[in-house]
Amino acid sequence: MMKNIVKISGYLLILLFVPFSPVHADEFRQLNFALFDAAKEGDLKQVQQLIEKGASVKSRNRFGNSAFIYAVKSGDIELVDYLIQQHSAINMVNTRGRNALMEASKEGSIEMVQYLLDHDVEVNHFSLKRITALAEAVYAERKDVVTLLLAHDARVDVVDNTGKTALIYASANGSLEVIKLLLTKTADVNAKYGHDLTALMWAAGYGKSDATTLLLNAGADVNLQDDRGRTALMMAARAGHIEVVAQLLNSGADLGLKDAEGKSAYDLALETKNEAIVQALSVAI
Repeated sequence: MMKNIVKISGYLLILLFVPFSPVHADEFRQLNFALFDAAKEGDLKQVQQLIEKGASVKSRNRFGNSAFIYAVKSGDIELVDYLIQQHSAINMVNTRGRNALMEASKEGSIEMVQYLLDHDVEVNHFSLKRITALAEAVYAERKDVVTLLLAHDARVDVVDNTGKTALIYASANGSLEVIKLLLTKTADVNAKYGHDLTALMWAAGYGKSDATTLLLNAGADVNLQDDRGRTALMMAARAGHIEVVAQLLNSGADLGLKDAEGKSAYDLALETKNEAIVQALSVAI
C-alpha cells in the first residue's frame, strides 16, 4: 500500500512540475512574443488564436509593454475591446510610466482616445518624465484630441521634468488653435520652465508671430527675463525674426534690459548683422 502511495505521489509531482519545465517556459515566452507582434499589427484573429493556445494578456516585454499597449498603438478598437474582455488592465503602464491614453494621444487617434476615456482610463496620469496625454496631443498638434481631453478634465498646469507645460509646447509649435484652447482653460500664460523660460520666449525665439500675438493678447509679460537675463525681444532679435521684434516693440518691450553678459537686444542684433532688426531697434531706442 505504501509503495502505491509513493508511486502515486511521484506521479503527481511529475504532473505538477512538467508545466514549469524549461521547454514549457520557452514555449510560453514564444507565445507571448508572438502575441506582442500580432497586437502591433492589429491582427485580431491571430491574437485570439495565441490566447487560446496559452499566451497571456498580462505578459510584458522588457520595456514593460503588453499586448494591450501595442493594440492601442495599432489603432484597432475591435482588438483593444477584445483584450479588455480578456481582462487586460486599461491603466497599466510600461517601464517609462506611459499608459495607453498617452500612446493613443501621441498617435492622434481620436476614436481610440474616446474609447479609452469611455472605459475610465486615467486622463491625468503622467510618465516618469511627467509627460501627460494632453502634452502628447499638444506636441502632435492634434486639436481634436486636445479638445476631447480637456472636455474630460485634463489638467493644463502639469509640468514635465524640464518644467514645460502644454502651453509652452503649443507655443513652440505655433499651434494657434491649441494655444487658444489651453488659454480658455486658464493656462498660466507666464508660467516658467527650466531656466525661467516662458511660452512667449519660445514663440518669439522660434519666430511664431501669430502665436506671439495670441500670448501677448492673453497677458504675457513682454519683459520677463530668463535665468540668463534674456527677454523675448532679445531672443527674437538674435534669431532674426523681424516681424516678432516689431510685435514685441509695439507691446512695450524694454530696450534698456540687458542679459547676464550685459548685452541688450540691440547689441545682440549687431552681433548677428541683421540690418533690418538693427534699424528697427535703433529707431525705437
